[in-house]
Amino acid sequence: MNHSLCIFIMFLISEIAFGQIDTRLGGKIIFQQQFNERYAVNSATPENIEMVSDPAGSERTVFRMRVRDTDRKVYGGIRTEISPQREYKREGIRWYAISVYFPKDWEFHPYPAIVGQLHTSQKTVVVSPPVSLVVKGDNLDLELHSNTRDMEKGEVVTKENSTRQIIRLDKLKLEKWYCFVMRIDWSYMPGMGSFKLWMNGDKVYETINTPNSYQTWLGNYPKAGIYMPGMMGVSERTVYIDFIHLGGARTGYEDMQKLTPCQHK
Repeated sequence: MNHSLCIFIMFLISEIAFGQIDTRLGGKIIFQQQFNERYAVNSATPENIEMVSDPAGSERTVFRMRVRDTDRKVYGGIRTEISPQREYKREGIRWYAISVYFPKDWEFHPYPAIVGQLHTSQKTVVVSPPVSLVVKGDNLDLELHSNTRDMEKGEVVTKENSTRQIIRLDKLKLEKWYCFVMRIDWSYMPGMGSFKLWMNGDKVYETINTPNSYQTWLGNYPKAGIYMPGMMGVSERTVYIDFIHLGGARTGYEDMQKLTPCQHK
């Protein structure tokens, strides 16, 4: 076979794979030893995260994540979170699936607990994540932050001059999975960017031609688990987290949804 044709076919196959579910990053793991190959973890102690059976009773294996008020702070907060290794997206379309289960003993408290994020990589600037899934009391909220300023041109970006929007998603229900599928066309430029969010099979939020991020260094990336940005207010928090799934530009909603614990919807 012609050498150039071989190269083209290999390129086409890789593009098709990337266009659908990205199996190279994040995603399902079967054995504990695969964890460090697929995911990075931020936690005070390795004992705060373990692989367990699905608390909803399916045959899935999921993560149980915990934080305690006695944990040392990691990057300024009490947290146990995972993020896919080597996953960054500066601009363009990316799909994400993050699923969270709140157990029966979850205590409602007004101090915020962040259970999912699409965060931004920055060299020195400290800003809020472009996308956060936040529990406050018995409310489950979507928080969005962005800024159209161009840091490469010397424009200053701060938390104070960034946009902020809070959308109420639900009154938090315990002992059930919340499955979030997100399609984002990343952009910090005015008049560009789009964002779609499905929760448990229903589209609950959508924007088009709207900036949704910051000018970023390495790019934007997903995180899931528990992050307490301030005081905890309770002695311990536990959630269950499914694997973080990623998709390329040609991925569709159904492709992502069927990977979640809510795939039957």
